[in-house]
Amino acid sequence: MLNVAIIDDEIQACNELKDCLDFIRQQTDEEFNIDIYTDSPTFLMHFDSQYNLIFLDIEMPKADGLTCAKEIRKIDKSAIIIFVTNASKYAIQGYEYEALDYIVKPIDKQVFALKMQRALKRVFRRKEANVAIKTKGGMQFLQISNIKYIEVNGHYCTYHTSYGNYDTYNTLASEIKQLPSVQFVKCNRNYVVNLRYVEAIEDDMVIISGEKLLISRPQKKKFLQDLHNYLKGFKE
Repeated sequence: MLNVAIIDDEIQACNELKDCLDFIRQQTDEEFNIDIYTDSPTFLMHFDSQYNLIFLDIEMPKADGLTCAKEIRKIDKSAIIIFVTNASKYAIQGYEYEALDYIVKPIDKQVFALKMQRALKRVFRRKEANVAIKTKGGMQFLQISNIKYIEVNGHYCTYHTSYGNYDTYNTLASEIKQLPSVQFVKCNRNYVVNLRYVEAIEDDMVIISGEKLLISRPQKKKFLQDLHNYLKGFKE
């Protein structure tokens, strides 16, 4: 689940962005929690670095987007800002505040999808930290980049990582909710693999760090498409 802020005084523009994010959700299965602000002063009153993505209109009556971006940078140097504007000439000024990108209204969904590939890649880099799992001894914090795949066995899930295996008493469905869906994908009902560790596909097998895991027939089409999308737009 990614937290998204949309700051735009035009409700129609806000709704267009929500539709575009829904389009991305359908393409990637990534869920978005969206907050809408119709002016930047109200947004700044609530801003405390909780947002993964900030879509910021440049031309607003109370305080323009560039002024808002300047204030954001005083609070958070690495917040991911994407400017939304009626004219690209205004967006160029946004790079002074280290905006990731800009989108020109009216928004084209295909162009939006391409820009979101870059944005989500940046989001996941920023979120690249730890995932917490419950173990018999308490809690274990695992770095997402080191998780190769997750295996379910009865009532337990085993995290196979680059520095060892860790068991947690939980369902696979619950565990994968805390992982980025564009990167962690089911190859069959018992395994979720980290696509960054895929070395090869051989017949109905995916090879992860030398280990062969079965790709089930019901999952194969989606798995291969997700792998293709990841390699095209998200892999470092």
